[in-house]
Amino acid sequence: MKHKFLILAVLPAVFLLAAVRCGTVTAVTPLRRGESALAISVGGPVADVAGTNIPLPYAVARYRYGLNDQAGIYVGGHLLAAGFGLAGIDFGFSYHFLQQQGWVPTVGAIAGITALIQPGGGEALFPQLDLVASYRLGDRFTTYFGSQSVYQFQYRPNVVLAPFVGGGFKVSDPFSLNLEAKWYAPTEKTHPRNVNYSLPIAEHGAVGFVLGANWLFGGNHE
Repeated sequence: MKHKFLILAVLPAVFLLAAVRCGTVTAVTPLRRGESALAISVGGPVADVAGTNIPLPYAVARYRYGLNDQAGIYVGGHLLAAGFGLAGIDFGFSYHFLQQQGWVPTVGAIAGITALIQPGGGEALFPQLDLVASYRLGDRFTTYFGSQSVYQFQYRPNVVLAPFVGGGFKVSDPFSLNLEAKWYAPTEKTHPRNVNYSLPIAEHGAVGFVLGANWLFGGNHE
């Protein structure tokens, strides 16, 4: 039992920098009422893995549902956490309070919780808040920027930020791809860390990249 709680104490410290607000931004733009979306993303901070500098392969799958044309809910599963014997899930709510008009972007907030659960052991809960602004450029391209944040209270109070910039490309009506660049934990020293992060900025945090794929289905488009 002591070993199980040790895992929960150590892994969050790694995940907070390696995968703060794991995956791509949950809701860059709102879904329509009754519309659903399935998203799969992989990536993270660039680190030295077996002598090669690559983004950490943190994989996340999420489902979103549009409550109306501004608000939605989501639930996700963290696939890498399962490799450590943890059940990693997140869930929450998104709301877009501005729509794009000229130079005014679409602006939204996403609030949720990530839970890391050790079967038969304990759990660690991390509240999260994201802010995102986006511009649609024609019928196929979207560019966006903002910041993600995760809050840790169980072991020592801490807030980890991840400013980001990204772009999306609509391949077809139901399918799109997006790529994000993030600066993970810009207020924290890069070294010493359990993981050798390769792209710090001024010896703080770690730059990383996340690739995502999205499928839209259902919805009331009347």
